[in-house]
Amino acid sequence: MANTSSTTVEGGRLDSAAGWAVALSASLATFAVFAVAYSFGVVLASVRDEFSIGTGLASLLFAIPTFLYFVLGVFTGRLGDRYGPRRVLFAGAVALGVGLWATSLAQSLWLAMTTYVLGVGISVACAYVPMVSVVGGWFERHRTAALGVAVAGIGLGHFAGAWAAQWLIELYGWRDTYRVLAVVSTGLLMLAAIAARRPPYVAPPSEMPSLRRLMHNRRYTLLYFSMMLLSASLFVPIIYIKDYLDDLGKPGGQWLISIIGLASLLGRLALGALGTVLPLMRLYQLSFTIMGLSYLIWLFAGDNYTVLVIYTLVMGCSYGGFIALSPAVAAELFGLAGLGGVLGALYTAAGIGGLVGPPLAGLLIDGAGYRVTIVAAMIIALTSVPLLVASGRARVVPLATVGAGEAAARATTPAQREQFQTASAARAGDVTAAGALGNAAPAAGHGRRRPVTVQSFRAAPAQSAAGPASIDSVLLLSFGGPEGPDEVMPFLQNVTRGRDVPAERLARVSQQYLRHGGVSPINEQNRALLAALSGELARRGTPLACYWGNRNWHPYLRDTVEVMAGEGRRHAAVIVTSAFSSYSGCRQYHEDLARAADEVPQAPLMSRVRVYGNHPGFAGALAERIREAVEGARLRSDVHTLFTAHSLPIRMAASCDYEAQLRDAAETVAAMAGLRGEIEVVYQSRSGPPQVPWLEPDVNDRLAQLGSAGCRTALVVPLGFVSDHMEVLVDLDTTARATAARAGIAMVRARAVSTHPLFLEALVDLVEETAGLRADRPAVGHLGPHPDRCAPGCCPIERGA
Repeated sequence: MANTSSTTVEGGRLDSAAGWAVALSASLATFAVFAVAYSFGVVLASVRDEFSIGTGLASLLFAIPTFLYFVLGVFTGRLGDRYGPRRVLFAGAVALGVGLWATSLAQSLWLAMTTYVLGVGISVACAYVPMVSVVGGWFERHRTAALGVAVAGIGLGHFAGAWAAQWLIELYGWRDTYRVLAVVSTGLLMLAAIAARRPPYVAPPSEMPSLRRLMHNRRYTLLYFSMMLLSASLFVPIIYIKDYLDDLGKPGGQWLISIIGLASLLGRLALGALGTVLPLMRLYQLSFTIMGLSYLIWLFAGDNYTVLVIYTLVMGCSYGGFIALSPAVAAELFGLAGLGGVLGALYTAAGIGGLVGPPLAGLLIDGAGYRVTIVAAMIIALTSVPLLVASGRARVVPLATVGAGEAAARATTPAQREQFQTASAARAGDVTAAGALGNAAPAAGHGRRRPVTVQSFRAAPAQSAAGPASIDSVLLLSFGGPEGPDEVMPFLQNVTRGRDVPAERLARVSQQYLRHGGVSPINEQNRALLAALSGELARRGTPLACYWGNRNWHPYLRDTVEVMAGEGRRHAAVIVTSAFSSYSGCRQYHEDLARAADEVPQAPLMSRVRVYGNHPGFAGALAERIREAVEGARLRSDVHTLFTAHSLPIRMAASCDYEAQLRDAAETVAAMAGLRGEIEVVYQSRSGPPQVPWLEPDVNDRLAQLGSAGCRTALVVPLGFVSDHMEVLVDLDTTARATAARAGIAMVRARAVSTHPLFLEALVDLVEETAGLRADRPAVGHLGPHPDRCAPGCCPIERGA
């Protein structure tokens, strides 16, 4: 099997003892650096008195390192993804030891600030983001609990650091305190580095999301700003609560700082464990809300120490939940591929909040007092909650495997670049045709109507006669999917109507959608394909109006056909987002078209393009996707390759050419991609009752067998899917990848054809074929081109299947 430099298996399996050892090493690392960083509230008075400065300026010694270590996390996270955590931790240990020792010797404020900022900032950046992302990669079932253990070191360091710093300052002063901390914390980081290991699976660079994609992702942006606002407020009590008590002439402020740390430790462990059984986003939102409301307790506490203890307990627990759940939420929302880079970029929000919040709070304290400052901190914290809620509801756009961006970047010929520019311009011209729906009654099961998306460069003339050459439009026909949490169950009920699927099965499947915000990525992918197809049609001089309709959700096929009839369309070439023959992938779509034609007055004639699984454009596009994956992960050409497709009941498969078409296509695409290793067709996503036999082997079963046989690298290719929709993201990127990691296999997945230029050219070729404008009918493999019309008995449904 192939060995790779960027996809590394160091041994161990997911959710194993080795993973828990890494979680403990992460806890030790975070303890070492945050014991220093969060003890600053104790040291604040000594620094302020020695250098004769105000509270706002002194707080910069906390704010700037906080900003620095969160911003540097962008780079250390990616370094950890690429080189592993051990080297990064060693670098952090050196930076912390040298920085603290130099700070203890500094005789000017600016020198002390420089050495402290660099030492603490670099060390925390090296210990925090790389280690939590590594822990996330070691776990599947117990990820939130393990991450709770990993970041528990922060709370423990907060508790122990404040207490130890106070004790050392009383004995030796702040300078000797930092010398002691330099030696101890450096040694602990070195020890943690020895135990730090890469996870069983490390994504290749080709699968890691870019910063550009992150910044253009609405869900990520909303999460980013919510974290920035919350961070601006949460550091206020960490730095100032001891100073608050000192101003009131009351002792014990250092213990309140320690209680925040201890409570956050409990919150990290408790909410981390709850995250394995309760919805992560709901717990995360609860943490934000409680943290904001907790400031009310501080506001009315006055000098009552008992009430202040209650405040620090409540605030600390919610703060611990925020810290523990953040990496788990990021892993769930954006995937494990390049998690270190994703977390590093996300935590710059905390860095900005930490840079701006404490100095402004210090200035507000000096000018207006603590009550005004507490109210301001509470308002800022609560403002973060609606942004977080909106983030959970935002449309999911996959960061590393979907869309035309990467294909466009790889388009090297002028024609390819022009093609993608044209497609992008086409998308900007999206219009809706809501008015064309009129007052017609909705079809059964459709519910509230929605606008039907139409993509058109200019209106194609309606023809007076129907025939192949009279084609005036293109209809993209797909499966459909929900676009919000409240749509998930109605959509699933549409899909399974008449199939007697148990309610508990629907509930389990609904959770898969809800973990992605209740949004199926197939919709955005179809919009992208519609735009790109319109662009290619225009580039080829065939500017047909392009429409999109679905079988199971808005825009429903019937609604779209009504719009087409209202706009005078007479004949449409129909492209189905299924490349191979089966009842559900071919014949059922013909039935859908026939039903829509019967139900819509003056419906256009609708001619489906031929099945295209062996069209050279489809096969060539998938071969290029394979080469992208192989080159990006530096795989050898003899890698073991699994071509996946949706499983079918065996009785259904026996009545069509589905299996033969898949085998022929897999062999052809593998040859075109230059693969020399063993290839297999495997299946995924079966959904029927266990007593009904379906096509096998299942991809998970085969990966487990390959791992037992000593295979250490496998390439997975979604042959039976046009785009990277929910079944690919869940069944391959989540479930199969976890199975591979447990089996000791580094799994690399090729992307689906999506909007690849060769696939777009193939679709336009097929439209021209259907219009009678092309005489050639190209095909690759051994089966020859498929007929335009299916035989009467082709792909019948087996009701007993």
